[in-house]
Amino acid sequence: MYRTYVACMCLVFSVISCSDADTLADEPPPEVVISGTPTYSNGVGELLALKCGYCHVFPAGDLSPDNVPDMDLNLYETRRVGEVNVAGADSLGRWIHEGILDHAVDKFKLIASPRRMPLDYGTQLTNREKDALEAWSDLATPRGDEVPPAAGNLQAGAEIYPACGSCHGDEGGGFSDFAPKIRRSHVTISKIKSMWLYRAGQFTPLTDSQAADLRSYIVTLDDLED
Repeated sequence: MYRTYVACMCLVFSVISCSDADTLADEPPPEVVISGTPTYSNGVGELLALKCGYCHVFPAGDLSPDNVPDMDLNLYETRRVGEVNVAGADSLGRWIHEGILDHAVDKFKLIASPRRMPLDYGTQLTNREKDALEAWSDLATPRGDEVPPAAGNLQAGAEIYPACGSCHGDEGGGFSDFAPKIRRSHVTISKIKSMWLYRAGQFTPLTDSQAADLRSYIVTLDDLED
């Protein structure tokens, strides 16, 4: 009886804590209204930190659920911390594209119990916030202060690409839901560097120069999604 009581109280505490984590006392956090083009530096970063970043933080907080992946939505860039690849906000594009704001997404096979986000007991996004995140995803999740990418070296990119092509295929068409067809408009420097760590599971981050080389090669592939 005592163990059952303790387990139930822990569950209730966890649910309440996660619900309160992104609120201000008993009031929901204010709506983040984004004017102009949504970018991480123009509203999206604030929105993610306010409504997602309490649970999705690295190292995980005391009240973060045990099954939260190594992700930190308080920062933009996916990065390597010690021996861990930590996904940043720049990794969210495909999840949003696949509909995680509306329903559970399990096609990437990365988590055991896929769920819609935000969770039902968390503070929900307003319609305008949801629309802004979807628009940001469609734009390839830009940070907002990017400089035009360097031209890159095609041959050098071709030598790096096999690490990507093992899942995405020789021409970028993908093999399965785990590695879908590459979207041409989303082949950006930040996206390449993010996916290199977060999805390809590499241990050494790409430099901007290497990412530019890889980009110069990927955009020439025949089976990309336009």
